[in-house]
Amino acid sequence: MRAKSIFLLALILAGCGSTPKPADPPRLRAALEAENDGARRYARGDYRAAERRFDEAMRLYASIDDAPARARNGLHLARTRLAQGRAEAALDLLNTAAPGAEPGPALDALLLKAQAQLALARDVEAQQSLAAAADRCGAGCPQAASMNLLQARAALAGQRPQEALVHAESALKLLHDKGEAAETGNAWRLIAAARLAGGDAAGAMPAAQVALEIDRRLALPEKIARDWLLIGDIRQKVMHSGSHSDGAGDTLAAYQRALDVAKAGGLTDVVRSANESIAKFNDTKNMPQ
Repeated sequence: MRAKSIFLLALILAGCGSTPKPADPPRLRAALEAENDGARRYARGDYRAAERRFDEAMRLYASIDDAPARARNGLHLARTRLAQGRAEAALDLLNTAAPGAEPGPALDALLLKAQAQLALARDVEAQQSLAAAADRCGAGCPQAASMNLLQARAALAGQRPQEALVHAESALKLLHDKGEAAETGNAWRLIAAARLAGGDAAGAMPAAQVALEIDRRLALPEKIARDWLLIGDIRQKVMHSGSHSDGAGDTLAAYQRALDVAKAGGLTDVVRSANESIAKFNDTKNMPQ
């Protein structure tokens, strides 16, 4: 699961709210400027530049002995590495940087750690991180929706589709009327994947289409491409059930849309996945019946 720019900005505003007035010392001002610039670049998807700015802010805060601000930027930095697909580098940072004593940052660190572990297929470790996060996330916990989404991902990785569906639907309820469109799209995508894994291809398709509509509105190339990959998988399952007359054409069209979006967006990993899906589908289609 990718981090949200709104969450980043909220963290930064919280950090800036306690800055001394009327004039900040030059080094503190430089740290705040670097952190704010990193957040702006992250929101624009310029992750490499954001990483440089968060790293600069982290070092500046360390030089003035502001441990909470340094820890906050460590989380920004880990989140930015995850957004670039560098889960190992994010996990290295999370394992070496102390998140601070505050319960919020400690919980955020655990959720980021679980996200990185899932990306690296370290499912047992991810379960441990999520269990520790659940202990910290009590009633009214603002990170509850994100935690449920990660728990759904972990359950899918462990081939527990019903458990994944429960967590994804719980996340969707928590996100209702919260204005968090990106996370809502993630919830619908996980609902579709869980239904498909549980053998309900017909129920999976509407959820996948809702996810695609949301991701198109948000103009998120990676998620749009992954939505089309999921739709291709669903169409293939429907085709094999014999309930669609042109299943092969529809399935290939979905995989091709995923490939086209991924190529245009420079998404190397998704391009590879789309090509693999197309090749595997063609092999299956050409097998003697």
